[in-house]
Amino acid sequence: MNPIENIQAYVPTSIHFSDLLQFAILLLGGIACLVFDAVSTKEVSRKYLPMIAAGALVMTMASCFFNILPPPTETFIEGAFRSDEFGQLGALVILFAFLMMTTIMPSLVKKRNLPAAEVYSLTLFAAFGAVLLAIANELLTAFIVLEIMSLSLYVLIGIDRKNAKSTEACFKYFILGAFASAFLVLGIAFLFGATHTTFLTEMAEVFKAGGVVVTEAVVENGVTIEPAVVQALNPMYVFLGFGLLFVGMCFKLTAAPFHMYAPDVYEGGNTPTVMVVATSSKVAAFAFLLHVLEAMSHWPVFTQPVIFVVGFVAIVSMVWGNVAALVQVNFKRMMAYSSIAHTGYMLVGAMVYIALPNMLEGEKLEMAMIAVRQAILLYLAGYTVTSVLSFGTASYIDGEDHMDAYRGLIFRKPAAAIGMAIAMFSLVGIGFTPPTIGFMGKFYLFKEAIQYGFVALAVIAVLASAVSAWYYLSLVVKMFMREVDDTQAVRLAGTRKESVKLFSFDSMTRIILFASSILIFILGVFPTMFISLGESLVYGFTR
Repeated sequence: MNPIENIQAYVPTSIHFSDLLQFAILLLGGIACLVFDAVSTKEVSRKYLPMIAAGALVMTMASCFFNILPPPTETFIEGAFRSDEFGQLGALVILFAFLMMTTIMPSLVKKRNLPAAEVYSLTLFAAFGAVLLAIANELLTAFIVLEIMSLSLYVLIGIDRKNAKSTEACFKYFILGAFASAFLVLGIAFLFGATHTTFLTEMAEVFKAGGVVVTEAVVENGVTIEPAVVQALNPMYVFLGFGLLFVGMCFKLTAAPFHMYAPDVYEGGNTPTVMVVATSSKVAAFAFLLHVLEAMSHWPVFTQPVIFVVGFVAIVSMVWGNVAALVQVNFKRMMAYSSIAHTGYMLVGAMVYIALPNMLEGEKLEMAMIAVRQAILLYLAGYTVTSVLSFGTASYIDGEDHMDAYRGLIFRKPAAAIGMAIAMFSLVGIGFTPPTIGFMGKFYLFKEAIQYGFVALAVIAVLASAVSAWYYLSLVVKMFMREVDDTQAVRLAGTRKESVKLFSFDSMTRIILFASSILIFILGVFPTMFISLGESLVYGFTR
């Protein structure tokens, strides 16, 4: 083989550019932001760049409804990606949070004199990485898109260079993020050494067979002449690889005890970026982790030890996140510890997902895994919409700091107080809260845990949710049942000039916050609507 033929042997032949269209919109939008800024003035850039970014996000969201990607039974782009229900719905949830970030950012860019081109291009690059991570089917590809997302978010967290807290948050986020990436890539190396592949669909076949097939079986006329030769998996490599990968993902998910950077990053970072760190990055990372767990859960040797490890992290996250949140007086630090607790709730669903292949088989197994996957998706969607409402409201009224500033907010800004109260009730979830998406998400998730024998874990999760009611509802009490303290009062959002304009990003922010409030109740009353949307995204509409 001559050098040219040798190179051609590694050139992909089955890539269709139509498969890339859905993601290319985000990538091209980010590049367009940089080019537009280079050929326009500062004022023009600040006016039109948010529109370009929002347009790219809306177009990408719209493309999700046209079944551009191949069916979920197929992989695409040389097997690097797959468009299953979890990835498609996860992508839609991710894009929703980034769209909200784009509507909130303009006022912050103007107020803090931030570089508009960098803000909006990095926003689209981060969205590009997050969406691809949610549908990744190959470990090295997942690592690359994870770094695209992470590096963009590192810069966005610290983009306000005049703010010392922002710089500190960026430094801590970057350093610990780099450690997490090192753990992750080393874990991938060990898994590759054990399974001889980095593709999750191929890895699933290896774990089902219990080893790597060295030579295929020889069959003639339906009779096996020579059985397949299978090289048994090395448990040490598998567990070491998964352990390192899981530690890396726990850093990204802010799961205890790998959460140390989260409170400082949430407090020091600008609120729009913190909002997507708390939502979109978590959804993308959890989608990838679930795909990894799905591939490895078919190996019986793997199941029991990993259930213990994931269960331990879930319990520590739920307990520590809620207990630490009780003593916080800063809104964003409280939401940081709340985020840690919600990661623990999500890991409860992941633990059930791992255990299912050892409990069921055949059609029952398939139906059970679909039910658990849908419960996790519903929870992730509910958490994202609720967090968008809470962070969005806090940013809109400049109430990201001390929670005493919310005293008597109902008398000064009733709509903001009601929106924040809806978000807090939904975050509580279990108990006496209204039929919100937060309640239904926890109900479905804990129901699956109880159904498959994890009663003790479900009880701990419910008790942890009861603890969370104290700090969530204390904020509601401050807003509705305390007198106004003028020295700590939250500035009214209505004092902004943009707020009186019909077509402004402040107006769009109010519309999206109102829509989020309504969505919390609609999905709470009709949770199956969201699941039906997921099925339609993958199987219906135009296919």
